[in-house]
Amino acid sequence: MLKTVYIIGLSLCACVMGVFAADAEPLPAPKPAELTLIRYQKPIDLPDEIRAMMEKSGIPSDHLSVYIRDLNADAPLVLHNDKVARNPASTMKLVTTWAALKLLGPAYTWKTESWLRGELKDGVLNGDLILKGYGDPFLTDESFREMLHDLQLKGVHDIRGNLIIDNSYFHLGKQDPAAFDGEPTKIYNAQPAALMFNFQANRFLFEADEANKRVNITPFPAIPGLQLDNQVTLVKGGCGKWHYQPTFAQQGQTVKVTGAYSAACGKNFIMRVLSTPEEHVFNAFRDVWHSQGGVFNGKLQTGQVQAGDTLLHSHESRTLGEQIRFVNKWSNNVMARHLMLSAGIKVMGEPATADKGRVAIARVLEAAGIDYKGMVVENGSGLSRHARLSARQLGQLLEAAWRDPYMPEFMASMPLLGEDGTLASRFSKEDLRGRSHMKTGTLRDATAIAGYMLTRSGKRLVVVLQHNGAEAQGGGRRLQDAILKWAFEQ
Repeated sequence: MLKTVYIIGLSLCACVMGVFAADAEPLPAPKPAELTLIRYQKPIDLPDEIRAMMEKSGIPSDHLSVYIRDLNADAPLVLHNDKVARNPASTMKLVTTWAALKLLGPAYTWKTESWLRGELKDGVLNGDLILKGYGDPFLTDESFREMLHDLQLKGVHDIRGNLIIDNSYFHLGKQDPAAFDGEPTKIYNAQPAALMFNFQANRFLFEADEANKRVNITPFPAIPGLQLDNQVTLVKGGCGKWHYQPTFAQQGQTVKVTGAYSAACGKNFIMRVLSTPEEHVFNAFRDVWHSQGGVFNGKLQTGQVQAGDTLLHSHESRTLGEQIRFVNKWSNNVMARHLMLSAGIKVMGEPATADKGRVAIARVLEAAGIDYKGMVVENGSGLSRHARLSARQLGQLLEAAWRDPYMPEFMASMPLLGEDGTLASRFSKEDLRGRSHMKTGTLRDATAIAGYMLTRSGKRLVVVLQHNGAEAQGGGRRLQDAILKWAFEQ
């Protein structure tokens, strides 16, 4: 059962201590920049042409929230239902990544440790290898191979014991990957773990075998005991996106795969979650270790580093400044959840819990002067039916971030309109291309987009659009585009 924690009117205090050398004089405080503000008479509710479009399309006015502000103006340009708390979908990731930047800093890195329990002599470990995770959101295949190669360079070749996975840095209780929508194998439902390999996802190589009129499917890493019931049909014709959406139905050790795959698609990887985090790391370790010439025939165990164990190697992740680009540009849910958990540890200590992460986010918002009353943060990713956030709250966050030293890292993490990420194909052939950094959000009955726009005339706008309703993904998408076009001409 999902547990929803409401962040409403918390009173939090953040204390900062400064330490100076005895003979050093403190630097003078910088003077605030003087801004020449554009003065607006009064924010408009909605442009006439937008309201007419909504009436023609049958879109209720109360399903939409709009917050648009020129960053050099003294008041918003457009306000429509801006204080209504709505489901923000993945635009919630802007809250999470901003909080992580403020608390951890863009140069922050995660470590993954390798410990020895036993004697290492002449390349042989007579004992167990322990891998301890600290929440690296981006321990991908490349990084994992590098880490294991470094272990071999440090003298480990033949492991005579077991592999122990230490996930104690996160304390999340029992997690149900099917809780959101009953699709536990979809990668957007991957659950956090202190030691997470490749976003918890297995890669399945789909390859058309025209000679035998079938589709071959190979999992990476291999899953011991997996019985793959391959019922995918090889079809002719062009390759479409529906060919990359097979159905994986898991029952025990048997996974039934159904769907159609075109010979024109060639070879492609399709990602699914079919193992626990610990099993997934173990399977990857076994395959990579053997591929690098190592010897290992042990089993998987879970446990913790103990007194007497020896730290052999500490692998360092990519920086937070790099990682938030993957979170926001490609809307990676499990990475966002790791950021919230890491922020919680920074504020309240280990082990990580979702509640600590929510408190950490609240502290950042309070320090920025943002009223977060009514906001609901469930997991920090936006993959939630319970999350709530108003257009005004998100707009105020974007305004605070714009005037912060970490603004360049934050803005660059968002998809560039018409060029990359989830916005690569949107307005790709129009004048709006490349003029906005924005984060999208899409769930059933909920769409949103928020970020920064450079208008045709050179104004820099904060734009937040939220739409909750049955029509959000149909006419709502066209309405969203119409508002963006209107804003661009201001």
